[in-house]
Amino acid sequence: MITENERAVPPADPSTDLAAPPAPRVRWAAVVTFLLVAYGGGWLIALPLWRSGGLANPLFLPLGLAVMLTPTLAALVATLVVVRPARPARFLGLAPVRPWRRTAGYALLGFVGVQVLGLLAIGLAWVLGVTPVHLAPGTWPSLVSMQLLGLLVTVAALGEEIGWRGFLLPALRPLGTGRALLLSGLVWGPWHAPLVLLGYNYGTTNPSALIMMTVTTILMGVLFGWLRLRSASVYPSAFAHGALNASGGTLLAVFVPGAAGVAPSVLGWVGWLVVALVVVALVAARSFRWARPGAATS
Repeated sequence: MITENERAVPPADPSTDLAAPPAPRVRWAAVVTFLLVAYGGGWLIALPLWRSGGLANPLFLPLGLAVMLTPTLAALVATLVVVRPARPARFLGLAPVRPWRRTAGYALLGFVGVQVLGLLAIGLAWVLGVTPVHLAPGTWPSLVSMQLLGLLVTVAALGEEIGWRGFLLPALRPLGTGRALLLSGLVWGPWHAPLVLLGYNYGTTNPSALIMMTVTTILMGVLFGWLRLRSASVYPSAFAHGALNASGGTLLAVFVPGAAGVAPSVLGWVGWLVVALVVVALVAARSFRWARPGAATS
């Protein structure tokens, strides 16, 4: 006989807990739904930019921010319509996780760590003779402003992270951690096409820019994914993403004023070397494992 108390407790749902065993297979219907909404929504929103003005279109900023929200829309559609987990917020890494200091610590690590990677890329570029380094006027105000901008941009970056690390990474978990990290980063890159092919990020409309962006997203996706795995939360990767968006151009303007191209940044080949070394170190330390999130409040 089933008592009233037993009837009130829902069965365990592994899809809501990164510490639970992964589902036996990838829910490809959910993954395809996510990609169709994210990619289709991005192109649909960016269409006015392609029809008139490109990056010079006065609507570029609001439309660009709207594009960043399409992965969240896609994640919500795929999660609520196809996957339908018992705890959607927890599945997407949005539920508060205890202890709070764990999430806060990884958020701080992501926010500061990405900026350190940018500085290391500039330093390596100088050592390799790729570019000279000298401080531009107004260094400290620029660096302080970069922190404030990074915190502000984190709000928009969360719109991407709920999709790529909140939904897609756990959805691909049955493939194995390594494959899930690499594949989620791989499909994250071409999603940037509506803006990158207009000249955003790399300053060229050549399709090679999209290839470079994809290399960047694979490498940075591993690091952002590591933050997601270790914290069982999507917020640390959002802070890291916000810092990336805010610091890339600012660090070059401060330390390499007048630099041609993005080679000395994490968007370029010197930065790729720095990020790859960090990834290798994390792999060697066997640090890529799914965290036990403890008690979530929702």
